[in-house]
Amino acid sequence: MVIVSWRMLVRVFCVLILSICSVQMFDQDLNPRTLAGLEKEWSRNPCFKKVCQRGETCVLDRDRNSKCVCQTDCGMLKFNRGQYEVCSTANVTYQSECHLNIDHCLCKSNARGCSQPGVTKILVDYFGACRDFPKCTDSDATQFPDRLRDWFYVVMDEMARRAAIGEYKDLWLETVKGHNHNYATIWKYCDLDVDPQDRRVSKRELQYLMKTVKATEQCLAPFLDKCDVNNDREITLMEWGHCLGLKDSEIVDKCHSIHQYRRQK
Repeated sequence: MVIVSWRMLVRVFCVLILSICSVQMFDQDLNPRTLAGLEKEWSRNPCFKKVCQRGETCVLDRDRNSKCVCQTDCGMLKFNRGQYEVCSTANVTYQSECHLNIDHCLCKSNARGCSQPGVTKILVDYFGACRDFPKCTDSDATQFPDRLRDWFYVVMDEMARRAAIGEYKDLWLETVKGHNHNYATIWKYCDLDVDPQDRRVSKRELQYLMKTVKATEQCLAPFLDKCDVNNDREITLMEWGHCLGLKDSEIVDKCHSIHQYRRQK
């Protein structure tokens, strides 16, 4: 029988709830120490400042030199069948985005375990298992802008009800007061235009929207391509508004005040 001291139990307990006990922990003699002290201790680990790529994790060799290697698993997370599945751009279904990233690392390194030898980049196309999409008909394409505006309104309203709307609260109140989905359309553009905040939404900034909506909306990809009128791989606020059926007078730049408020917070 293994006898565990109460001191050891306390230490184990604090490690388990580190995210909750982030303000104060204890040293080996159970003396309180601050978060700054913990961060200083963590910073001594060579992996602390090591930046690894997608699907990689940092490990130390015998000489305590840090290096990035492919992850071997997705930790202790439990993946219920189908709950976190993603579809790659090669139309391969993965159990989760974590599993896809591991395969990406293995294939990029030409390592054992790679499911697609010869492939050097594996990307998420959309969330959910791979499926065959019906064709986006002319009728679907005509109705799509209205459906997308309605969806933006629902998402904005749901975020507000969960107190997660943050800097968008004033714009949400205007939206609800007038039942004006146009404001929700402007909000979504501002939400997408984040890196950099330049009133030009790039393909990269659209990736999360694509991953989220593509599995249920076969018209999304052709719709976004159509929005990019000059085919420069970026969508301006004016292009976004016109594409979603807004008049010139309804396309108002709300992003500056939103991002300014965000920085002040």
